[in-house]
Amino acid sequence: MRAGLVFNSAAGGGRRGTGEKVQRYLEEAGLTVEAAPTRGPGDAIQLTQDLADRVDVMVAAGGDGTVNEVINGLVGSDVPLGLVPTGTVNVLALELGIPLDPVGAAEVVARGITRTLDLGLARQPETGDSRYFVLMAGVGIDALTIKELDVGLKNRFRRAAFVWTGVKAFLRNPSPLLQVEIGEKRHEANLVVAGNCRYYGGRFGITTRAVPNDGLLDVLMFEGRGFLRNAAFWLGTPLGLHVRHPGTSYVQERSLSIRADDANGPVWFHTDGELAGRLPVEIEIKENALRVLVPE
Repeated sequence: MRAGLVFNSAAGGGRRGTGEKVQRYLEEAGLTVEAAPTRGPGDAIQLTQDLADRVDVMVAAGGDGTVNEVINGLVGSDVPLGLVPTGTVNVLALELGIPLDPVGAAEVVARGITRTLDLGLARQPETGDSRYFVLMAGVGIDALTIKELDVGLKNRFRRAAFVWTGVKAFLRNPSPLLQVEIGEKRHEANLVVAGNCRYYGGRFGITTRAVPNDGLLDVLMFEGRGFLRNAAFWLGTPLGLHVRHPGTSYVQERSLSIRADDANGPVWFHTDGELAGRLPVEIEIKENALRVLVPE
């Protein structure tokens, strides 16, 4: 089996030789590998498109950001995605039960068992730009945290860097009121997460009932501007208590749109933990859009 390998050598804090090790593990598992390292944001999309016509499987080695770029490069192709997680959190690998050690993940790729997943699509109507996602799209303090996150701080302190940056971003920036349209209904919120999967920043979920192949987006909306209300929401997420918060609404739909009318500046959204653009945004589900190699 011919495998394309797109790897991010800076993932997980920039451990040297990660891509070369992953290539060796895949070859030891019986694959013929053509490897391509990324050199900056967006590279993985083009590298994937360049490789897709001549391989049987495309392997993403990196974090969820690298996986997202490879997915965007694979859309429209029948080539399945393989994962070798080497990032900080590796949410999709956790969701699918893929081993977090590279040897075990390479063996999953070699076995060739596939599962079909839906993909979300986030489109900016003002520019026509669009981005596919497999995990979630988010608007609010999470997107602002990602925008303001220092890469050096992330590499040094990993998940703690997100918490610290998020608290600072919340205290420094007033939360804009988001206008959410879902079908004929209108909602107001300060945080919106449209999830295709359960997990969010590790082994805890924001959209706790999401299933990645049910043809629906799980949409969580939280309205709360005060520090204590927000603290109660986020501290409750590891136990799933955030869905019971009085400021939380939770629905399942195929599409939604989000805009911000009272913002003092641009309001950002992210897809799969990577900054993707500014509001307004239209989000919809695309059924059976991706094949992924899984343990069973």
